[in-house]
Amino acid sequence: MSTRRTSSLTYAPLLLAFGYVCVVAITGADMDTRIRGLRYWSLLGMAVFAIAAPHVLLPDRDLRLMQRLNRSPKKLLRHQFEQWQPVIWLFIIPTVLLAFWDPGHFTQNLGEKSLHLASTALLLLGVSVYSFLCYARIGPLSQSWQEGSRGDWYRTMKENSPGGFAVPEGMVPAMLATQKVFALGIVTLVASAYLGQSVASSMMLLPGVVLVVWTLYSIRTGARQHDRAYYATNAFYGEVFRSAGGMRTSAREALPFRSVYWCPRKFRSHLWALLNQFDRKLPLGRLMVVAHGLLWVLFYIDASSATVTAYLILLVATKNAAGHVLTRPDLAALPFHLGRQPVLGWVITRFFVNLRWTMPMLASLLIVAMFDSALPYAHAVGWALVDAAAGFATAILFTFTTEYRYRRRLA
Repeated sequence: MSTRRTSSLTYAPLLLAFGYVCVVAITGADMDTRIRGLRYWSLLGMAVFAIAAPHVLLPDRDLRLMQRLNRSPKKLLRHQFEQWQPVIWLFIIPTVLLAFWDPGHFTQNLGEKSLHLASTALLLLGVSVYSFLCYARIGPLSQSWQEGSRGDWYRTMKENSPGGFAVPEGMVPAMLATQKVFALGIVTLVASAYLGQSVASSMMLLPGVVLVVWTLYSIRTGARQHDRAYYATNAFYGEVFRSAGGMRTSAREALPFRSVYWCPRKFRSHLWALLNQFDRKLPLGRLMVVAHGLLWVLFYIDASSATVTAYLILLVATKNAAGHVLTRPDLAALPFHLGRQPVLGWVITRFFVNLRWTMPMLASLLIVAMFDSALPYAHAVGWALVDAAAGFATAILFTFTTEYRYRRRLA
């Protein structure tokens, strides 16, 4: 029950932000633009499915509880899929808005809208379930790579190219799974568009139907042995995210303590520890560079103010929601946290974690404002304030779902 409540608190704001972005982007669009929007959205969803599954599922925060309850393989599978479902709905629900949100013309092209909605939803569902299957059962394969019984070709490449391949052997299956999931999504999306244009419009449903049927059949055939995959996968990823695990540590240096000089001294050590945990789990540096690069592209091509606004809302929501990774038990030991400082202190610390990318965001917007009159300097500062407010709100939310609720249970 508590996991479901935490999921709703985490995903509901993101779903509202995604819905707003879709409404702003699609209002007044013609049918061709609507179809392109659905395809672009499906590509975004497939990319997220390919990357997000291990971060959402592994290691399972309820692993010890599942061991004590001695759940059957099918119940373990159902338990994991319930954790993955919110991510699926996060991208399927906005497709309804992209397809049907058309003020004053809701019934126009109703059949065509419904057909493209069904095709997109089937593709997203199929790719999301395939991603779930890849990562929920990846443990035995990763262990065999780490032990050296598989992956000789990769070790040969590392030996012949020293320094060129930094991914540990055990993590290669996850890297390959990411590529497989996204490649499958692109292939099915292209096949759907081709069949719809070259054969018959109803045939665009075929790739999605085949993908959904195949993934559901794969789930059913492996359900009886899911306990082995569940415990092996969680054991492997538990080692990956423990400093004393069997995986070789990354060559990347930890964040130096002097780099958090901008935080008040009282919270500096806690902020430094959280940022190192954050970078170990989900390094945002390159992603933020890409995100701001895309923002500059939007201004360069003179995108509409509604599109830019929608993109900035999505950027702010996603950046601050990423702090949810710090609520995982392996990254946030709640008894230790509460022994270090009170709940309010963790709200402030998480707020500073979110502020880490606020000033670079402000600098990026000010650079745009210097060359583009479409973005006044006051608006750039306003967006930085919005980001700071969102960072404070998510800090309160995540601390409420972790340290505060843990303390109340023990009170």
